[in-house]
Amino acid sequence: MMAAVLGVIALAFSAQLARAQFDDVEATAYLVPGHFHGWAGLLALAMMLILWRMGRKTRDLKAEGQSFARSKKMHGRISDVMMMLVFIHAFLGFLYLLQIL
Repeated sequence: MMAAVLGVIALAFSAQLARAQFDDVEATAYLVPGHFHGWAGLLALAMMLILWRMGRKTRDLKAEGQSFARSKKMHGRISDVMMMLVFIHAFLGFLYLLQIL
């Protein structure tokens, strides 16, 4: 999942570079987000990194034979919240796309 998130973010930055080329402006003109969707995406990346590390910690605790129930439960709850935020973020992205077009 983390690879997919990084891929989508790389695609978004590539699209912004292409947009700058089409609009005949400096290549870095659109790289700094100027809207809520862009900043929320960078925040989501940080949250996904935390979630990814928590999942790896849970896996390691399980492999070591230690108690991992609390870590697994926390990881699951954060994952549920992240899914809700992903849906909201996707909707905002759709609205942003309509604004661009």
